[in-house]
Amino acid sequence: MAKERIEKMLIILDEAEVEQVCRLARGKDAAEILQFVTQVIARKVEAALRQRCK
Repeated sequence: MAKERIEKMLIILDEAEVEQVCRLARGKDAAEILQFVTQVIARKVEAALRQRCK
Protein backbone atom coordinates (compact mmCIF):
# COMPACT_ATOMS: atom_id res chain seq x y z
CA MET A 1 0.00 0.00 0.00
CA ALA A 2 1.41 3.39 -0.98
CA LYS A 3 2.02 5.86 1.77
CA GLU A 4 -0.34 8.83 1.54
CA ARG A 5 1.24 12.17 0.82
CA ILE A 6 0.20 14.87 3.25
CA GLU A 7 0.35 18.46 2.05
CA LYS A 8 1.10 21.24 4.50
CA MET A 9 0.06 24.81 4.07
CA LEU A 10 0.92 27.85 6.16
CA ILE A 11 -1.94 30.33 6.45
CA ILE A 12 -0.77 33.84 7.29
CA LEU A 13 -3.26 36.52 8.24
CA ASP A 14 -2.56 40.03 7.02
CA GLU A 15 -2.68 43.03 9.34
CA ALA A 16 -6.29 43.93 8.53
CA GLU A 17 -7.46 40.37 9.22
CA VAL A 18 -5.65 40.29 12.57
CA GLU A 19 -7.19 43.64 13.53
CA GLN A 20 -10.63 42.31 12.61
CA VAL A 21 -10.13 39.20 14.75
CA CYS A 22 -9.04 41.40 17.67
CA ARG A 23 -12.14 43.61 17.26
CA LEU A 24 -14.36 40.55 17.17
CA ALA A 25 -12.61 39.11 20.23
CA ARG A 26 -13.46 42.25 22.21
CA GLY A 27 -17.12 41.61 21.38
CA LYS A 28 -16.82 38.11 22.86
CA ASP A 29 -19.08 36.51 20.22
CA ALA A 30 -17.35 33.19 19.59
CA ALA A 31 -19.62 32.26 16.69
CA GLU A 32 -18.82 35.51 14.87
CA ILE A 33 -15.08 35.00 15.39
CA LEU A 34 -15.29 31.41 14.13
CA GLN A 35 -17.28 32.46 11.07
CA PHE A 36 -14.79 35.20 10.16
CA VAL A 37 -11.71 33.01 10.64
CA THR A 38 -13.33 30.16 8.70
CA GLN A 39 -14.10 32.49 5.78
CA VAL A 40 -10.55 33.88 5.77
CA ILE A 41 -8.97 30.42 5.85
CA ALA A 42 -11.32 29.10 3.15
CA ARG A 43 -10.50 32.07 0.90
CA LYS A 44 -6.75 31.64 1.41
CA VAL A 45 -6.83 27.87 0.83
CA GLU A 46 -8.87 28.33 -2.34
CA ALA A 47 -6.40 30.94 -3.62
CA ALA A 48 -3.46 28.66 -2.84
CA LEU A 49 -5.09 25.73 -4.64
CA ARG A 50 -5.86 27.87 -7.68
CA GLN A 51 -2.25 29.07 -7.72
CA ARG A 52 -0.99 25.49 -7.53
CA CYS A 53 -3.24 24.31 -10.36
CA LYS A 54 -2.06 26.91 -12.88
